[in-house]
Amino acid sequence: MIKKIDIIAPASSMPLDDFELCLKELELYGIPFHYDPAILKPDIYFAGPLKSQTEQFLDAMNSDADVIWCVRGGYGSMRLVPHLETLPIPKTKKTLIGFSDITSLHIFLNQKWGWETIHGPTISQFKNVSLKESIQETFEILTNSDYHPLFENLIPLNDAAKVNREIRAKVCGGNLRIIQSSLKTDWELDTSKKIVIMEDVGERGYSVDRMLEQLVQSKTLNEKTAAIIFGDFTESLEKNGNDLVPTALDRFAKATNIPVLKGLPSGHHHERNRPVIFNREAKLDLEKLNLRF
Repeated sequence: MIKKIDIIAPASSMPLDDFELCLKELELYGIPFHYDPAILKPDIYFAGPLKSQTEQFLDAMNSDADVIWCVRGGYGSMRLVPHLETLPIPKTKKTLIGFSDITSLHIFLNQKWGWETIHGPTISQFKNVSLKESIQETFEILTNSDYHPLFENLIPLNDAAKVNREIRAKVCGGNLRIIQSSLKTDWELDTSKKIVIMEDVGERGYSVDRMLEQLVQSKTLNEKTAAIIFGDFTESLEKNGNDLVPTALDRFAKATNIPVLKGLPSGHHHERNRPVIFNREAKLDLEKLNLRF
């Protein structure tokens, strides 16, 4: 059972009226929450100056809350990482929630501090009625230790994913663009013996193809990667209305010996963003084509 939620805005801003509307929805879950009144002071692309955003995270890390929930994605979270790297590992583990640009914090907290985090809805999505089930499931994970999320109807994209076997491994990943941005940093994504989740928004087919190619050439995705599961790729149409992202994913899958699947209902889809638990072991059943935590 969680005691309290701290809300931070480590990436982009959102309209204050919308933020307050989201907080009213959050109140319905009956869990106390706290945020800095100056949380949304837009500064170019960001929800606020770096100093303010870093202080929000540090305050949340040292508070009595056990959950840190991000306002939204956008851009900016990776700027916090160099400051976090100078800190000792906290004695108390907390659960960070967010997706998209928050991927940089997921990677750092998973790999450097050993925290479990949730790739799931942001506070900004509480006003979206279509995402209510995804938000409720996130609370189910937070409040019920006996709940084990199950993702069914995954679709194999290559022969390696059609072998009837089970893969047990911890889950990592997030937004493809941010995973690419992690390359050659101190928080570069380590996919060894991991099931890697990837999703994105606003990237056309050639861009997705190029990012995946770089992850292969950099050996970020390699023979030690346990499996790859693609989530939602949205707003990816070409100028002529075609969507070439499925072609890019298929091309990538057929060129690798890593089991590759798609169909995970997580990411920027406007009607779903099911929570995925990072840094927790899951079982990928290639016969039943499901993933269970």
